[in-house]
Amino acid sequence: MADLKEFDVVRVARSDGADTGPGYWPVTAPAPKKPAKEPTDKTPRAKPQMIRLADDDPRFVEWKVKLGIILKMELSPNPDEGNSWFVEFPRGYWPYEKSKHIWVSGYPVKSKLFKTPQEFAAHLIWLLSSSKEYKDCCCVHCNSPSAAKLAASMDETTSNTPTLLPAKPEKMALKVTPVPLPTIPGQPPSKQLETATAVPAAQVNTEIVAAAQAQAQAAARQQQQQQQQQQQQTTQHAELQARQQAAQAQQQRSVGWSLQSPILFRVGEQVWFQNGNTWRLGIIASQNPQQPGVHELMPLGSALIPQQNVAKQDKDMRPFQAFSVPPVAIQELSDKIFDEIPWPEKFREYGADASKRDLLLLDASKMAASKVDWSNSLWSAMSEDVQAKTITYYGCFLGAERIEVGDCLRVRNLPAELSIMSEDMVVMGLRFIYTSGDFPGAVFFRGTLYQRADPGADPSTLVPMEQLPIALRDESHWRSQVQPAAFHGWVIVGDGVRLKEKSIRGRFYPTHRVMPILNPAPFEAAVARRQIEDQHPYLNSRMDGMGRYLGRRLNRMETLGASVPAGARLGLEPFVREEMRRA
Repeated sequence: MADLKEFDVVRVARSDGADTGPGYWPVTAPAPKKPAKEPTDKTPRAKPQMIRLADDDPRFVEWKVKLGIILKMELSPNPDEGNSWFVEFPRGYWPYEKSKHIWVSGYPVKSKLFKTPQEFAAHLIWLLSSSKEYKDCCCVHCNSPSAAKLAASMDETTSNTPTLLPAKPEKMALKVTPVPLPTIPGQPPSKQLETATAVPAAQVNTEIVAAAQAQAQAAARQQQQQQQQQQQQTTQHAELQARQQAAQAQQQRSVGWSLQSPILFRVGEQVWFQNGNTWRLGIIASQNPQQPGVHELMPLGSALIPQQNVAKQDKDMRPFQAFSVPPVAIQELSDKIFDEIPWPEKFREYGADASKRDLLLLDASKMAASKVDWSNSLWSAMSEDVQAKTITYYGCFLGAERIEVGDCLRVRNLPAELSIMSEDMVVMGLRFIYTSGDFPGAVFFRGTLYQRADPGADPSTLVPMEQLPIALRDESHWRSQVQPAAFHGWVIVGDGVRLKEKSIRGRFYPTHRVMPILNPAPFEAAVARRQIEDQHPYLNSRMDGMGRYLGRRLNRMETLGASVPAGARLGLEPFVREEMRRA
């Protein structure tokens, strides 16, 4: 009995596949033969047909295994650990056989087929991403000719075709062996036969030895040629791998970035808002696209003391990490977290005194904000199989903020092997948010690390502005316009870097977006002088204040819990799909 191997099945939920099933590629009957005027020996050649593979065809299964190998190497944080991946084709894609080769059909342009697992894997990676723009896909059909060249170089490594063509052996003189003619009945044997049988034995032995020596020499030459060919293949294969890795690194750097959420404030985020002469804490409940910069806020506190939502503009708000949460005023609450307080009893105790009740409500908002800061919840899963070991997500409520694939993140506690001396001007362009069955409860963030370039940086190492993430591009464009001489661009200091939750300080905000509300007068003066090199938002980091790590929650409303009125709702955008019940 054959050994069985376990796989983790990966299903791609999103698809642009156009293959409608059997009959999508009709089998055409050969044209009727016309009566020939003259007899001919030529057989008319039939046109190659697209033959749809059965679901259990070994070649179909082989593609799924190969796709799993490629995607695991690209997407898994630990590609060498755990089970191999087995990738189910997205809806609307199917393999066919044509001219003894396997082609994958289903691309929106019918005539464009994927001919190798590497080509198709590049398109699957885009389907698993958040982008809706085909220009962000690096497959041979979606992108520029440079991507096609990359895919062509990848094709050389597929097992459907040899990696290297064997060297052609030099032409050798044909060896002709005399064959005795058969004896014709009634006639004497031919003179040729008589001459052959008349050769002395000593001459025969000499010829046998010479032939053996020649055969040994030929075998030695053949073995030497094979060794040279193997060495040449090994060298060329290593060179091919190096070229492929370099091309993949360049491909990762040149992939476009997209972002669906606003750069500054987002629905569901925890913020500070101005309430008279004081600052209060609240959640952005909704936004009106017809009124940019105006937000409906849900004050934090306790569900026992309902508070009305308020409308605020950008100038009346601050990101949560702009200020530190002050300690609670009521001493007996100082060593507890929000969910440990018996709030009904406390409000009954303080209810008779309006000032004490307001003080308790204020402390409740501080403790609720701390609870939010030390929690997270994921949204918009990009994998169909929730039981899979690795699940990718489009976004996450990470503490007070809402982040998504394509965002820029402020980071800390970077891996030592990156040898980054200062983390102050390092940000991550976020490519993936995912969880792993090997690390229950943990959330991982993977992307590209960018660092502000020094004045003497090699121009060839600078990332073109159009290839930067959206927020970083916005920042760079503004600085290059206001004070070009003080801006030197960005360089990549890490590709495909995986960070844990504790390494994420928070979202990166472009200076010219957030400084006008944090410190407007000095900022406007600096812009007027065109001296902005020292203008940077100084923000706190997530989980820097008092609190206790609470980890993952089902969704944002579960995180808020009893800190907001019962029945409260968030007006999240359609692309933000939260979990409503536990698996």
